[in-house]
Order: sequence, then structure tokens, then C-alpha cells
Amino acid sequence: MLELARGEGFELVRFTGAEPLTAAREEALRAHAEGRLDGLDWMTNGWLIRATDPGAFLAGARTVVLLALPCHAPEPEPATDGRSRGRVARYARGRDYHRVFEKKLRQMARAIRQELGAAARPTVDYGPLLERPLAAASGMGWLGKSSMLLVPGVGPWVLLGAIATDLVIEPDPQLAKSCGSCTRCIVACPTGALSPEGYLLDSRRCISYHTIENRGPIPRELRPLFGDRVFGCDDCLDACPVGARRFDSHPDFVPGSIDDARPVLADLIALDEDAFTERFRGRAIMRAKRDGMIRNACIALGNTGTSEDVAVLNAALGDHAALVRGHAAWALGRLVRRLGLEQDSAVAALENAFTSEHHTFAREEIAVALAELRDAPGGHR
Repeated sequence: MLELARGEGFELVRFTGAEPLTAAREEALRAHAEGRLDGLDWMTNGWLIRATDPGAFLAGARTVVLLALPCHAPEPEPATDGRSRGRVARYARGRDYHRVFEKKLRQMARAIRQELGAAARPTVDYGPLLERPLAAASGMGWLGKSSMLLVPGVGPWVLLGAIATDLVIEPDPQLAKSCGSCTRCIVACPTGALSPEGYLLDSRRCISYHTIENRGPIPRELRPLFGDRVFGCDDCLDACPVGARRFDSHPDFVPGSIDDARPVLADLIALDEDAFTERFRGRAIMRAKRDGMIRNACIALGNTGTSEDVAVLNAALGDHAALVRGHAAWALGRLVRRLGLEQDSAVAALENAFTSEHHTFAREEIAVALAELRDAPGGHR
């Protein structure tokens, strides 16, 4: 099995039994009951019960093989063009890891069936199997206070896949490690999504959830905390001391250019559906969908843009998606107030947009942006 895994480029390989994950199931069901998984609609109680039982994933499963690839590529050289740029989480700067894993895991599962005569079923991320607690059970790492798997020498910078099989393979021992008194990830979280005690993540406050999975409006009180992030957030990972000084990544996850890691926000906002698909085909960013990514770019411009970006947000007020128009209105108001810019042109643009806007959400956002501009120092009523 190790030979098969290493033939596919997996150096991090561990084995665990296929018994139900009782403790992980109880914690997942508690998180669901407390609303900490709100928005992750597929994570029903039934889904969570199945996802913590490898035997439900593969009938007769005796072993789960855990496989990991590193995704901690160094930052590209910074751009020198002075344009406002967003930030993409490291794991999403190259090829979509689902595709990378799928090919490798399918080939391994096929070999297990054909060469070893055993049943095998692979999965990566979206399948009904909770990989992190399985990886912790296998001794690959331990679950940190950030809820991420921490691998000795590598830290949280790994992506996981798994193969359930009816082969009996001696399980690896669990690690006797923990985060101890360290709270760096908790302190680093911009939105307070991690509980003060750690180990509990509230998706309702998580930047990664909102920029990737949330298909609707971003809560207004969270938007200023997003900074320049347009897809995911690495802050709790960056803060972790485990593996902090090791930069190691599978080649498919290394960004090809600065634009893959730090895209120009104005260029993102200018993308229509076809251009978005063409630019991000084969990348995890497709998960956010076009309107979600442009929504995120508007928020980033409101938080970090310059006076040159006012025209970009003015144009976004006419976007075909009400989700984008509403966030563009918020971003325009925030940008003008944050930089102390002359307000008349922004007020005029928002008033014109309000006159022609018929979508309730977008109208409300425009109205709030106008009210905040008029109430700001130097505002006009």
C-alpha cells in the first residue's frame, strides 16, 4: 500500500481502523445543533452520522488510508504596479486540489481492487467522510485549536484525501501531542470565529465560509474585517508555529504568477460569467461562483482600495447581479469615507442607482450607503 501511495506522489500516508468516530460525531452533531454549521446545508444530522462511519461510506470497510499533500508555497514576488489587489488562500492558488487528488486516489483504488482483490472507495473533501478526525486517529497529526489538522514539521499546510478499503492493515498509533497553552490561531482570527478555548469554529463568522460557500450577502458587521481577502483566509494557519518555517508544496498548488495569489481587484470586478469561467477553470476558485467572487472583490476594494477604484465601484453599481450591486454600494460608501474623499460624486452615483434599482437587497444597501455618507463628517443632506 505504501508503494502504491508513493507511486502517486504521497509521502504522508497513515492507516487507521474503520470504526465509527464516536467523539467526532458527537462534536459535529453538537456544532449543528448550536448553529455553528449554519449555511453548510448539506451537513444535516444524517450526513454527519454517515460521515463519521467509514462502514457507511464503504460496506465492510476495515481500514481507512489517509493521504496528504503539502500546500505551503512561498509568496510570489510582490507586484510593483500599484494596483489594488485581493488575496487568495494558499491552497487555491494553483490547480483545484479536488482534481489533483481525484486522479491519484482513483488510480490507487483501482490498483487495490485489481492487484489486491479488495474493495476500495476514495474521497476528497466533498465526500461523506470526515477526513480530519480520521487523520488524527491515524497519527498523521492532531486537531489543533484552529480545528485544522497539525502535522509535525508541516503544520496545518496539508490537503487530505482518503481511501476506505476492506483490507486489514495494521493501524498507525495516534500522536500524543496537543497545542498546549498556545492560542496564536485564536488571537489571529480577524472575526473571532474560533472560540476562546479553541477547537470550536463558528462558520457564521468565518471568512473562508463566507467568501467560498456563502451564496448570499455577507453580514454587514463582518465586511470591514475581511480586509483584502477574496477567497479563503490563512490567518489562523499563518499564526500556527507548527511547521511555520517550512515552505513545501506539491507543484500543482504553486501559483503560476502574482495574479494567481494576489489578483487585481478591478480586473476581477470586470469579469462576466464567461470570462470568469475561462480565467478560473480547473481552480478551486470556481467554488465561489462568479457573483460570489465579484461580491468579495467589491468588499476588498471598500476595505483596501484607493481613490482610483471609485470608478470601478461606480461601474459595479450597474452589474447584472443584485448581490454584486448591493455590495458595490456598501464598498463605495466605505471607500469614500475611509479615504476622506469628496462625497458629491459618490452620492450622485448612489442616488442614480437607487432610482433604477428594483431588487430589495440592493436598494437597502444603497440606502444605507447613502445614509452613512450623509452622516459622515462633511456629508451632504
